[in-house]
Amino acid sequence: MVIPVFMLMKLNNKIILIIILILAITIRFYKINVIPSLNPDEAALGYNAYSLLETGKDEHGIPWPLHFKSFGDYKPGGYVYLALPFVKVFGLTPLAVRLPNLILSILTIYVLYKLVLLLTLNFKFSALTAFILAVNPWHIHFSRGAWESSAALFFILLGVYWFYQKKYLLFLFPFVISLYIYHSARLISPLLVLFLLIGNWKIFIKNIKTFLVAGLMAFFITLPVVISFMNNGGTARLGGVGLFADYGPIARAEELLNQHGNTKLINRIMHNKRVLYTISWAQKYFSHFELNFLYQNGDDVPRSRSPDMGQLYLIELPQIFLGIVFLLKHYKSKPLFYLTIAWLVISPIPSSLTFQAPSALRSLALTIPLSILTGAGLYYLLEISKNYFPHNIFIISLFYIFSIFYFIDAYFVHATQRYSFAWNSGFSEIIPIVESQKSKFDNIYFTNKYDQPYILYLFFSKYPPAKIQSQIKLTPPDKFGFSTVNKIDNITFDIPSIIPEKSLIVTESDYQKTGKSFKLYHR
Repeated sequence: MVIPVFMLMKLNNKIILIIILILAITIRFYKINVIPSLNPDEAALGYNAYSLLETGKDEHGIPWPLHFKSFGDYKPGGYVYLALPFVKVFGLTPLAVRLPNLILSILTIYVLYKLVLLLTLNFKFSALTAFILAVNPWHIHFSRGAWESSAALFFILLGVYWFYQKKYLLFLFPFVISLYIYHSARLISPLLVLFLLIGNWKIFIKNIKTFLVAGLMAFFITLPVVISFMNNGGTARLGGVGLFADYGPIARAEELLNQHGNTKLINRIMHNKRVLYTISWAQKYFSHFELNFLYQNGDDVPRSRSPDMGQLYLIELPQIFLGIVFLLKHYKSKPLFYLTIAWLVISPIPSSLTFQAPSALRSLALTIPLSILTGAGLYYLLEISKNYFPHNIFIISLFYIFSIFYFIDAYFVHATQRYSFAWNSGFSEIIPIVESQKSKFDNIYFTNKYDQPYILYLFFSKYPPAKIQSQIKLTPPDKFGFSTVNKIDNITFDIPSIIPEKSLIVTESDYQKTGKSFKLYHR
């Protein structure tokens, strides 16, 4: 039985916090090795960690890189290095790859509790905020896989906490670490640091020598990742998924100009592609605050959502507005209010600069200010209603219990079946079978309908890294800048129209009807 923390407020403070963390761990750890199925990005992180341990090089034969070439894209290498000790101890398994993020996601809840407590000295408010994040479906979703965005979020939050703890010499280090882990942090972290320094300029002036030393150390630690980003094709990421990868505004500008039948200056000004891109950006930015995204249907990307629900619980919608009222009433001139608003404004920026927005993955940082607002609203609701509705705690508890179990059902039962294609189901079962049959056939043809099957093959077969380093060959990039590997040994990740004799074919199956993602036949 899930027992919301606000039913336990009469317990010792430490016990309440422990219960919150146990609840968070339970939901995040349950079946983490199989649900969700390992996706290609996770497999790339894990296999490259395995490759470094085995050979000192990544899958492409590059020794100890800061950015890992993966599918033609360049991933920040921080998470690979976080995963190294876990892969060393537990082997190349989904659990080993996911454990770093799982641990950091739990610590995120704890640090958020400590931050709110530090800024409010209100245990009940802090505990409720921690509880909200602990059961937050958005945060839970990205805590259960090897998602770099969630890992980076911990370090961003830790940097903010250290600043308010007055650790001015050290507070920049967690922000710097986040830059090594995830692309979006490279916008969020500098903007939050800028807010902290400008918003607390008196503290900055008073401790300017300490801040300058901290900034100088942070600069030198950041320099390697900046150089690696510029030299190793990191900017290709912007070309592949950035706002300007969407040619819609250009086509729209041309269409509008053609409708005028001329290209007079006034028409070019009104229908300028730069104006249309600005409008497109604004629409993408504000889409992160739409009810459809937050409370109804969530992200359009199946891999980033649970069916039939938004990123947050619908019952929390009124609490957001109550939380705003509460902060305005009691903390309007306090650091918590300004921090919450600044974080709320900054978080959607990285996602809004891509053509795939709103993105729950890239805007995961929104879970922090939204949890603070929701926690504030819940606290305010309990406080203003306790004298009029003595049973309010029981009623709110029932709503939360229902919502949590609804999410658990959607995530663990329905998403695995409805989104089996997007969640890459079946690879862990089919690849050992393919390996056992590999020597019996001249050719094996593996469907490429599922995303990047080659890296999942490398992961689940524990393919020797030294062998792949000598034969890996990426295809030409697609329109989004991504590539893949078509052939490893006698396995081709494509099914031709004419299949030669003595071939094994692995093709997709209708999961809804068969309960399996793949089917095999041979010729």
